Amino acid sequence: MATFLFCATNSIATTWGSTTVQDPLTGDQCEVKEPASYGSYIYSWPSKYDGVYWPFTDENWLWECEDSGYISFGDDFSDLTDDEISRIRKHLSKASSQRGSDLKRLEAMYRLRDKDDKFWAWFYRVKAVILTQDANAARYEALQLMEASVETMEPGFDLIQTYYLIGEYHRIFGKIDKAKTYFSKARSVEWQDDEGNAQTGSEYINKLIDERVTMFPVSPSP
Repeated sequence: MATFLFCATNSIATTWGSTTVQDPLTGDQCEVKEPASYGSYIYSWPSKYDGVYWPFTDENWLWECEDSGYISFGDDFSDLTDDEISRIRKHLSKASSQRGSDLKRLEAMYRLRDKDDKFWAWFYRVKAVILTQDANAARYEALQLMEASVETMEPGFDLIQTYYLIGEYHRIFGKIDKAKTYFSKARSVEWQDDEGNAQTGSEYINKLIDERVTMFPVSPSP
């Protein structure tokens, strides 16, 4: 089983504070950590190549209520429907649900929630960042979901980033022509920002692409 480790370097220059939240299953209080301070530097850490950013790279963002066994990322900890709560309670009533790594239990919990393919593509990217083994297996799962959904996405940063990620994962898997195609698509997306200004591509994503292009294999001289 792959070990679930978070990027220790991502805790540098970020701080956390303690808080209590209500367990959505029992109503009891659970002590957790919440982000206290950080800066734009989080967007320069290596997880950027997978489109994953702090606090999702830090174990403190895993909120768990030990009494019930409920575990979730902090951002959607309480976003449960009655049906989801019922399914999770049934799952946690089994002794086997308390076994395994944090990642195994976390994924099992999210499987009981009403999450779409966009979420799962993102979740697999998170796995790719924090797994010490099988990172590319997680990237492969994310790639399948992103390729299936990208054609229905509206022009904007999400589409640009998804094109980049598809290209990056093809690069990792040695499909250089496909990587070039999707990098080109990412650069050429026409969209409007929140102020209604016309934009083409994203300066931030273009910089990522420029870095990854330098990693293409060099063709031998004729």
